[in-house]
Amino acid sequence: MSIILPRNHLIEIFDRVVREITPQTAGIQLHPGENEPANELYTVYIAFSRDLRTSISLCAELSFFIRLTQCMIMEENVTPQDVEAVAKEYHNVLCGHIVAQLFPTTKISARFSIPAFYQGRYQPEGFSDYITLTYFSDKNEHVQLIHHIPV
Repeated sequence: MSIILPRNHLIEIFDRVVREITPQTAGIQLHPGENEPANELYTVYIAFSRDLRTSISLCAELSFFIRLTQCMIMEENVTPQDVEAVAKEYHNVLCGHIVAQLFPTTKISARFSIPAFYQGRYQPEGFSDYITLTYFSDKNEHVQLIHHIPV
């Protein structure tokens, strides 16, 4: 992905998708920020197949994932299993929209792995961070979308 499109074009696509899809799916507004997520962190991760050989993770404070879950399933009381399932589905939707945005230019019909959910900040082995977009929510929860490329 990083080789097929200029970095600034990828940043534009990633940012547009995150800032459009998050309010649509959960009613949460994300704004560009500088503070990295802190406190109790979780990461949801997807690897792209063959032609793209890249991956995208979303690292956020637990409070963001809990609120995302509450908003998406419209329940106040959520379990850790609910949070994991919703985080995976949300990231699946984000990555699906990213792939759809990339297709007109790349003509690559990318496939991606089943999302994985990790406690803490996850760094895939053999990959380095290429693009990191940092956001804060309307409730001051911090989130990062990270695009990883092979070392």
